[in-house]
Amino acid sequence: MSGAGGMPGPLTLSANSNYFQDTTGRAVALFGSHTWNNFQDWGTNGSPQAFDFSAYTNFLVAHGHNFTFLWRTELPKFCALPTQSANSPDFTTTAQPWLRSGPGNASDGGPKFDLGKFDQSYFDRLRARVAQLNGAGVWVGVYLFSGEWLNAFRCATDGYPLTNGNNVNAIDDGGGNGSMTMTGPNAITAIQDALIDKTVDTLNDLPNVIWAVSEEANANTLWWHGHVMAHLRSYESTKPYKHPLGVGAFEYGTPDSVLFNSDADWVAPFSHVSASSTCGTGSPRCKVNINDSDHSYFGMWNDSKQVNRQYAWENFTRGSQVAFMDPYNVYYPREGRNACPAPINGICSGVDPRWDNFRDNLGYLASYSRRLNLNAAQAKDPLCSTSYCLGQTPAVGTELLVYAPSGGAFTVNLGSATGRTMNYEWFDPSTGRVISTGTLAGGNSSQPFSTPAAILTDSVLYLVDSAGHG
Repeated sequence: MSGAGGMPGPLTLSANSNYFQDTTGRAVALFGSHTWNNFQDWGTNGSPQAFDFSAYTNFLVAHGHNFTFLWRTELPKFCALPTQSANSPDFTTTAQPWLRSGPGNASDGGPKFDLGKFDQSYFDRLRARVAQLNGAGVWVGVYLFSGEWLNAFRCATDGYPLTNGNNVNAIDDGGGNGSMTMTGPNAITAIQDALIDKTVDTLNDLPNVIWAVSEEANANTLWWHGHVMAHLRSYESTKPYKHPLGVGAFEYGTPDSVLFNSDADWVAPFSHVSASSTCGTGSPRCKVNINDSDHSYFGMWNDSKQVNRQYAWENFTRGSQVAFMDPYNVYYPREGRNACPAPINGICSGVDPRWDNFRDNLGYLASYSRRLNLNAAQAKDPLCSTSYCLGQTPAVGTELLVYAPSGGAFTVNLGSATGRTMNYEWFDPSTGRVISTGTLAGGNSSQPFSTPAAILTDSVLYLVDSAGHG
């Protein structure tokens, strides 16, 4: 198998610990939407609805995104996803990694799983979707497990393959989170290890992969997470490519330090705006932060578009990246989270345009990240009275991206650029328009700026030495 087209090779850790780098050594920042049913089809009333993945890939590209996650839920049926204020529905899913060959039926009514036999169609679908994203220039976080579904959405009829009665192999997790809370290798970890190996075999030669162990898993699964990371790295070390490996936030109430002390390369923390550097006791010590709104901005649908944008731009100017938990076509009327059109069995025929401005802003961030010299960029909060700026300040090549959450007047310390001519650009994130450009003399340690009148809300100012950023 070969990954024709797309990226030339996998991401690796950059010398600037806030970012990965590509095969040229250029630091890369990741921004994009992801949605729950973009790998497995979902539907209520026992009727999963086919997901148009080509349309989804085009949607990511149209909004300028360079990253997404492919989700996986381990449950063939999960119960009471809180999409409604009352009487939330159960969803049935397609695509599990093992054959459902019986004999006998699992608790969801389908044939029991044979955990000794993989369903090749699952892996064919996985490879096809990752390859399609690779061809579109989109990096993809591939979830090996989920965790959240075991925590929150199990029920007596979920058909979970690792629960006794749902498989023909006499494997029993004991219910709940039992398949992730062990403290040593056992029959379940052997099955999970084999699944990891098969997934690596399926995707290793595709360069756009970023491994994701789980998200919002139970806090009592630290041994299991360490085991999964160690096993995957050991197995992939025998393969041509080595891909970054990370983990999403653990269940609510678990401190982010648990992530920082892990051996993950990247993390998705709970912190609403990440610190400019997040380091712990693990290896690598400092983590790449991909702030996922599913964890760090739950309830964002209750805020204005401007406040939503602030989350994304503030994280970027602190050296982090942003992934949007986009409800896309999952009908989610509770609190108005996703009023997408014409839902059938919980899945809509289109997307809610309420989110288009935020989607577009992730594309704007990706665009500015490519203009910046991210290899040298650091959060430079003290230099801006707005407290949000990212860049570098050498004597020649000063470059700063400044975000003003409420627009208005502010100052920037351009003392590093004494004797230099600086180019400036004003950008309106509410409309996606460059409002004005020009030049000014560097050297003022308290250079005043005033957001142009044409920008009515938050504003972005890009400053760079006229000689370039080195």
